[in-house]
Amino acid sequence: MSANPDSDPRHQPQPPGVVIKSPQFEALIDALAAEMGTSTKSMTGQVESCLDEMCVQPSTTQSSQVIWRKLSSYMTRSYKVDVDDFGLSELRTLGQDASLIFLPNHKSYLDPIILRSTLSKWGFPGNYVLGGDNLAFWPMAPLARRNGIVFIRREFKGDEVYKKTLRTYLAYLMGNNANLEWYIEGGRSRSGKLRPPRYGILSYVVDAFTSAGDETAYCVPVSITYDQQHEIGAISAEELGASKSPESVKWLFQFAGDQSRRLGRVHLRFGEPLSIGDAMTSVRDAEVLKAAEDGTPVPIDLDRYAVPKIAFELMHRINQVTPITPTSLVTFALLDNDDRALTVEEGASVLSPVLDYIAERGLPLTSDVETTATGGLYQSIKRLVREGVVERYDGGTEPVFRIAADRMHEAGFYRNSIAHHFLTRAMVELALVKVGEEGSTDVVGDTWREVKQLEDLLKYEFFFPTRSELAEAVAREVSLVVPDWEQEQWDPKTILTTLRKTPMHVAHRTIGPFLEAYEVVAILLANRAPSRPVDRKEFLDECIGVARQWWYQRQLHSPESISKNLFAGAMQLAGNRDLLGTGGEELRERRKAFADELSGAVRRVQVIRRMANEREGLAREEPKP
Repeated sequence: MSANPDSDPRHQPQPPGVVIKSPQFEALIDALAAEMGTSTKSMTGQVESCLDEMCVQPSTTQSSQVIWRKLSSYMTRSYKVDVDDFGLSELRTLGQDASLIFLPNHKSYLDPIILRSTLSKWGFPGNYVLGGDNLAFWPMAPLARRNGIVFIRREFKGDEVYKKTLRTYLAYLMGNNANLEWYIEGGRSRSGKLRPPRYGILSYVVDAFTSAGDETAYCVPVSITYDQQHEIGAISAEELGASKSPESVKWLFQFAGDQSRRLGRVHLRFGEPLSIGDAMTSVRDAEVLKAAEDGTPVPIDLDRYAVPKIAFELMHRINQVTPITPTSLVTFALLDNDDRALTVEEGASVLSPVLDYIAERGLPLTSDVETTATGGLYQSIKRLVREGVVERYDGGTEPVFRIAADRMHEAGFYRNSIAHHFLTRAMVELALVKVGEEGSTDVVGDTWREVKQLEDLLKYEFFFPTRSELAEAVAREVSLVVPDWEQEQWDPKTILTTLRKTPMHVAHRTIGPFLEAYEVVAILLANRAPSRPVDRKEFLDECIGVARQWWYQRQLHSPESISKNLFAGAMQLAGNRDLLGTGGEELRERRKAFADELSGAVRRVQVIRRMANEREGLAREEPKP
């Protein structure tokens, strides 16, 4: 790669007037004019108008690049960048002869700025970054267009001209080996974990790849993780029902001003690149094999099966490289302690077996996870106290720490960024509780069935591996709880005793808030007259209001469960089970069964919580008479 890759003609932006004269767009205009029965001249105007909205503009001078770099440096002054050097070196070699499509998770408005400046320092050409037109306001829009931002409409389902223009523009860029970037979740994370992927742009890229035939392209999963973020407070308020502030010049100045305090590091990690060609071939082969085994015809459009499979594989790869940070560990320890503050020693009691587990599995850690007086955990607590997320009390015999009552959602955001690393363990814990309580005669089989049931409950919140991979992960977790379990005769009476003695319990701290939020939705559905239609917005507002009341009455264990995003996920699950329509007694019974299922899971979380509190020395003693 050249020392100045942006000087490569393949990476130089072209204005709409040049792009529209390319063979791809000439063919598109002819096809659209014939399809819609209009003149070529009229269609050329429509397509060029769409290109005017989305095209990256060339810059005749370097002034816009200089301004962008200075603005980027100012906007990201809160952070130092911690980057995976080896991963970038490998990617730079790979990108010499192929398009790289960077697909990061989305935590902050700063994500594209930080990724662009990092890639530039490593000699990568500037990415063409697809972003929503909600940020296309003056003075940002003209400056951003000259620095690689492709503004696209938030909604364009009914506009065939716009849709096909965007698809062709992406094909044009890939044909020139340009690097692309977009945020596959479609918006910033609301809870700290990955959101479900959006397929639209990825399907256009797959179409473009298929049409080109001889191009090489790789999707690059990218994990972006912040030690702390200024904007989480606003996101938390929105989860509790507040309205989102619209992006504007005033908003931009406020956002820039908020970046004045040091908040630690931002961690960039690059997952294993996924060849689009190899992925599509794999999907095609799998569908052909499945058709042969089932004795059914091979699907006509095999490529459409590739898009969701590619998307979920990329999300899985992002999760794999997402590092465990000091902030995520501190919030993991301080959340869900029955509203108790912890001493440093008590916090160490919570985290010691967790760190052993992380080492046992070889999970990714940032380099500053140290428990010394100057290590990352200590520095993280100091920042969290300074920002008001954690409260420190020094008026007794030793300092104690707790999450501030009105900052639970923010703390949960940081903890949830690593929840996927403990997901299988959490499901195994709950499965073993159920098997032990019910006196199962087929402990192994019933444990696996209960894990699959939990997988179904949580399928709109987390990304799960294939069934064979999940089975291996379950066996691994059971082995960590009960070594040599395959050689022993399992007695359901001893399962709870064995589980109680295990050095680590995580279900209450990882999936507890999710299940409790789902229970709120399930109970309100069960109590609703089956003949009464469910209006989504009205029902979500009802869930937030009732959940607040239950929290004030301490009928909810955690205020984290008061979450519009989690309630929406529960509604999606209820819709998948056909529980949102209208009906009669049969619908009432199915809704009740749904509520009973969630209530049972939440009750088993409480069993694990009590076990954890006993092991960590946090169990509440009965008051003395």
